[in-house]
Amino acid sequence: MKKLLLILPMLFLIIVSCEDSFDPYGELKDKYVFSCVIRGDTTFQTAYVTQSYMVDNYEPYSNIQDPSIKNVQIRVWEEDKVALFKDTTVGRAPDSKYKTPFSFYYNNNYQPKAGAKIEVEALLPTGKRLTSSTRVPYSITFSKSNSDTNIRLTNDYVQVRWKTGQINPVFIPRMFIYYTKPVDGKQVRFSAVVPLNYVEFNGKSKPNYAKPSSDLAYSVEMKTFKKTMELISEGDPDKSKYIIYSTFVEVYSLDENLSTYYNATARNNDAYSVKLTETDFSNVLNGAGIFGVYMRNYYLLRMKHDFINSFGYTPGLSDVQ
Repeated sequence: MKKLLLILPMLFLIIVSCEDSFDPYGELKDKYVFSCVIRGDTTFQTAYVTQSYMVDNYEPYSNIQDPSIKNVQIRVWEEDKVALFKDTTVGRAPDSKYKTPFSFYYNNNYQPKAGAKIEVEALLPTGKRLTSSTRVPYSITFSKSNSDTNIRLTNDYVQVRWKTGQINPVFIPRMFIYYTKPVDGKQVRFSAVVPLNYVEFNGKSKPNYAKPSSDLAYSVEMKTFKKTMELISEGDPDKSKYIIYSTFVEVYSLDENLSTYYNATARNNDAYSVKLTETDFSNVLNGAGIFGVYMRNYYLLRMKHDFINSFGYTPGLSDVQ
């Protein structure tokens, strides 16, 4: 009994001392995040620099102070050329939790050369340098002789093939159907994404999109394409007001950094996976973030009128042979 009476006060002291010193966050350490994805299909490039922050509660998204950092000197080198980024601000949406304008950096006169090595440096006002590098992927060339050019009632699938000079390439293909429908008396353009296929999960049909791969082709079965066509007007009995134009296949060629980042963040987004922790990927030295580059190419497919009419829709372009 005496031992028990001695133990209880000791436990009380331990509990009190732990509660007094307990801090779920610990000491805040400055961490800088640099994000810049160079686009190979445009001369307009953007970059963002933010800083770690502390909140007064247990909800990290409760912060209303803009964490972006101003007066950062950003340079991108490609061989003997250097691209300087300027800082600017744009207004935010009225419902944004941040009440100050959105700050970012841009360059409107830089387009990377396929296959070139590029390096970036972000010099912070404190003198700290964030750096990274990558190699620009090559553009692709579509093989029309081995690809579908038109979509017909007799198709079993829609297939597009391409070529590249890149070693160990990584691609993300996407297929879109472009159409218009009247909204408030005006014809408004929309696009419907055609997934790789649809899968049944918990009694519902879910789209399953293509993941990054080194395949030099993209193929979608006609039952998937037709289902996407039907979903365009789901619940609307007046099909004729939907004007169907064409189909585009969009192929992203990723560099190694973006490929790794995409696989790390997207692999748990399918219907069969449960993500327990946030993905922590970075290729930025002396900080965190992502620096990468991609190329984007398009391929056009026309649709026969009888195929469009079979859904009750109206063709928007002339018929094809």
